[in-house]
Amino acid sequence: MRVVQKVIIAAFAAVAVWATPVLAAQQDEDFVRVKANEALAILADDTLGQKAKADRFRSYVDEVTDVPRVARFVLGKYARGADPKQLATFTEVFRQYASSVYESQLGNFGGETLKVLGSKDRKPGDSVVSSVISGGQIEEPLTVYWRIRTRNGQQKVLDVQVLGIWLALQQRNEITSVIANNGGDIGAAIAVLNNKIASQDFDAQEGASISN
Repeated sequence: MRVVQKVIIAAFAAVAVWATPVLAAQQDEDFVRVKANEALAILADDTLGQKAKADRFRSYVDEVTDVPRVARFVLGKYARGADPKQLATFTEVFRQYASSVYESQLGNFGGETLKVLGSKDRKPGDSVVSSVISGGQIEEPLTVYWRIRTRNGQQKVLDVQVLGIWLALQQRNEITSVIANNGGDIGAAIAVLNNKIASQDFDAQEGASISN
């Protein structure tokens, strides 16, 4: 009898170990399914003027993206020891720039729908969800990957891969290059981002390049 009890206990323990990642993966897939379709709906809303649409989309990005964490990520080693005021300035400028990049990447869509294909756990609280956007104005289905980080039960988007480009990783490579070429000055990256925002230079085909 004790042997049977041990087997049952072990079985329940195994279920508990495996259930959490499966549940987490499902939650991340549901998160992407809902939030990605919300983004497409905002961009396809013809009742909104250009400014209203941009404002609403930026609020959406603030809601679903961990902007401060992504901003520190794209600064790479230069985030360590950065002046707090300068870091705050960079984070706010990057927030505006990132919103514009995501809007540019998705802005050509209209009437499309997103379907979640599955997910893969990188580690607890960190997964990549795969999806496909189809219909509307695009001729062929477009695969989009979403990296989701969960902390204290709250899910946030850390990065998005569109057209084979991980946007935050691309931005990190280019931002750190700008800073390195200017003697480690984060202010140089802030200036470049401000210029990009002012000129509305968000060419998706160039991977949202921010190099000098």
